[in-house]
Amino acid sequence: MNTSQDLKEQLRLNEAKKLRKQAEEDSRLLENRIALLKQEEQKALRKIEETRRKAHEIITARNRNFEELKKKEELKRQRDEEEAQKLEQNKDTREYFRNLRVQANQYKINRAYMDAQAVKEIKMKNKRNIENYRTLDMAQKMYMKNVIKSQQREAKEKLKKIKEDRMMKVRVEIEKNVEMEHALRKEREEQVGRMEQEEMELIQRLQHTQLLQKTAFEDLESAMTGSNFVHN
Repeated sequence: MNTSQDLKEQLRLNEAKKLRKQAEEDSRLLENRIALLKQEEQKALRKIEETRRKAHEIITARNRNFEELKKKEELKRQRDEEEAQKLEQNKDTREYFRNLRVQANQYKINRAYMDAQAVKEIKMKNKRNIENYRTLDMAQKMYMKNVIKSQQREAKEKLKKIKEDRMMKVRVEIEKNVEMEHALRKEREEQVGRMEQEEMELIQRLQHTQLLQKTAFEDLESAMTGSNFVHN
């Protein structure tokens, strides 16, 4: 192997690793900024949800008596339906168990016949297996003798090829590592680009969420003053 060429390839590998590590660091910093933006968005969304919940409770309280009456009527209707279903299920259950008894009796009859046939087939199969084993054993011994001779010739040829391939693999492995490092760096750079776009979108979403929060507080104020209008 050419020492000068190997040194150049090693320097290429080191440079590729350095670029990939820089891309990973950029990605980590951007991930942290995105995480902070997401936390702020979640806080604002929770505040909006709490405000809307309070407004909804105030409005819902005015209709509670009417809803309770509807629930009682619905409960009575459901109980009547359940009672009718139970009567029908009891009828179906009795029919189901009657059919099971009929099937069980038929199964016993069929099983006795099948057991007798199975014993006969097992005996015949065992006899065929013994004959096949004897034939196979003779063929296997002859095959193994030929295989051993062939393996001895192949072993000599493989040993020679292994020595030739060993030097080539070292060079190929270094080139493969260089390509991998370049690919990793490119992937990180593309990821950073996507994450920068995500950061911009999150900032816009956070601004929109703040507007929603303001609207929710206005809905709460309207609900507390007696108005039934709530922003969607």
